[in-house]
Amino acid sequence: MYQGEASIAGVDATQYAPLRNGDSRVIEDAKTYVARMHATCLPHFPEELLVEWLYRHHNTLHTYAFLFESLRFRHQTWRLEDVPGCEAFEDRKFCVNFSRSFNVRARDPLDWLAQYMNQHGTWNTPVVLLENLRGEIISTPLITLRQPYHLLEGHRRLSFLVALRNQGRARLEHTVWLARKVL
Repeated sequence: MYQGEASIAGVDATQYAPLRNGDSRVIEDAKTYVARMHATCLPHFPEELLVEWLYRHHNTLHTYAFLFESLRFRHQTWRLEDVPGCEAFEDRKFCVNFSRSFNVRARDPLDWLAQYMNQHGTWNTPVVLLENLRGEIISTPLITLRQPYHLLEGHRRLSFLVALRNQGRARLEHTVWLARKVL
């Protein structure tokens, strides 16, 4: 986390981070982290999201920390035509750049995700979409929330799906985590 960004919208994001040592290296394994989050501030978060989103991307927790405790999740299967594309990204250029480079990335032996998606026509783990149908969730100075869906996690995966969809090679159904804010 960058200095000054531990607290956005009055929320201290460090409470959601894995434990670190004095050198800022993560010293808490994923299983212990999940148990701690479930026992404290995020009992409603699915284990997969705690590991794949918060634990693995702990340096960017400050971006959405203001939402964490109010989110509830549903694991769903969506038809390809219902999965949003670049319009769900806060930075649409990210989506455009990664989707354009998909074929090159799929041939790169070091890009396991592009290879996986090229072979299977879908992602290995669902993306996380925030339901914001009418823009009822207020953006912060750090992030502009898209509507009707805002991509919270899975930027590379959704970019690659956009490429596969454009090439007519995407599966007809994809799993997603739909996040809804409860009041």
